[in-house]
Order: sequence, then structure tokens, then C-alpha cells
Amino acid sequence: MGTGQYIRVSPDLELYYEEAGQGTPLIFIPGWAGTTEFYAHQMAHFGLNYHVLTYDPRSQGRSSKTLENNHYAQHGKDLNAFIDALNLQDVVLVALSAGCYDIYAYLRAFGTDNVKACIFIDEMPKAVAARKGDWADFADLGEAADFINATVYDLRGLIKEFIPPMMKREMKPDELAWALDQLLKTPNYVSTLLAVDFSFADYTEEAKLIDGKIEVLNILSENQAEAGKLWLEKNASHSAVVVLGKHLMLLEFPDQFNETVEAFLEKVK
Repeated sequence: MGTGQYIRVSPDLELYYEEAGQGTPLIFIPGWAGTTEFYAHQMAHFGLNYHVLTYDPRSQGRSSKTLENNHYAQHGKDLNAFIDALNLQDVVLVALSAGCYDIYAYLRAFGTDNVKACIFIDEMPKAVAARKGDWADFADLGEAADFINATVYDLRGLIKEFIPPMMKREMKPDELAWALDQLLKTPNYVSTLLAVDFSFADYTEEAKLIDGKIEVLNILSENQAEAGKLWLEKNASHSAVVVLGKHLMLLEFPDQFNETVEAFLEKVK
């Protein structure tokens, strides 16, 4: 991994971040309740040719725990403050899962002037399906409510249930223990607030507005590939699309994942 340190980006927030290498800034953003540790393979690989950074978003991992502003609109503002504090120019933003909403919220508030490209890892702009067959995390609001309730009442049990199917192969006990440890670094109240927020978020217009304006790559999991491709063809046809494994493909197939991102970045240059 890169060098770990803290930077104060606002009066109430110190972000823990890691960085390595030089060149184009490549910022990896964790998903819901995730930490920098999810990007260990990417930090080692891309630090050879890029200025690669990853950080724990507000109230996640080792960053400040705040009682207020635990939502994705604020995450977008925090991302902007992080970029400004480090004086980063022409950044490439990469996010996994609900971390993609950090990017979309940033784009909604600040536009694309300082963004060279975006890479969205297996996440749609709207989590709840508007109609059957949509590209979505939840088929309906009932499914979203079940996820939120499980976050409130049995977060540990929820993680144990939904993490293993995110790999194609059987997840090893030590891998599940590691994932559980990382996700539980985020307090329960924060995980719940974020779950509520992404269940009702809709960044469809942001996905449409950046289409053709900046370079975009969507990396889809195999189980979301059909619905994802159909949505992107209709709404964001300029996006590059790659299908790879399941949701945690960057952990299960790190070499293939890194090669996919590397090939896209070569075109962005």
C-alpha cells in the first residue's frame, strides 16, 4: 500500500488517505462502509505509473466519525475538498459499488472541469428499480427496506449473508472475516444513514450529462451485465463497458481488473 496519513479537509473532518507514485492523479473511493484496504492490489499496481490515492470517506475506516452529514451529497463535497487540499488537477475518479455515488454527487455539485475520466465499478445511478428488469440493486422499495432494516438490527449478520455471493468462487473464512472487520469499522448509525441515502438516490441525469463529455468506463459484474448494458446503451452510449466476475472482482481477479483499468487509462491519455 501507499503511505498512510491524515489531511484535514473541513473543520469537522480529517480524512485518512494513502498515496503512491507520480503522474496523473488516480483516486480510488471505497464503497458503502468500505475502507482503503479494498484497494491494496490497485495501490501497488498503479503506483508504478500514476499518482494513485485512496481514502476512507467520512465516518468510514480511519477517518473522522461525525454525527452529521453522513450522506452521499456530503461525500461529494468531501471529495472536492480532498482534491483541493492536495491541489490535484485533471483527476481520474474510480469507485466501487455505492462509492460511485460519491462521484455522482461530486459531479452534480462541481461538474467535470477538473475530471479527466470516471470508472464506475458495478453500480448503477439509481439503486431501486423503477420497473421490472431495470439495472438496479433492489427490485423494489420493499427490498431496499429489508436491507435498511437488516443494517439497523443485525449489521453483522447482514454482512455475513451478502458478502460471500460477491465472489464467483466460494469465499474463504479468513476472507469473510477480513471483509467483516473492514466494514464494521464504520459505525452502525453511519452504515444505516448511508443505506437509506443510496436506496433513494437517483443520479440518472448525472450519468447522462457526462456521457460523451468525459471518458467513462463501467465495469459490470456478470449477474448485472445484461441489464447494465441495456441501460448504458440507452442512456450513456459513449461509456466503455467491460464485464468481469462478480461484485468483488477487484479482489478476486486483481490482475484482470488492473489490466482492464490500465487499458482504459491508456485510451484516456
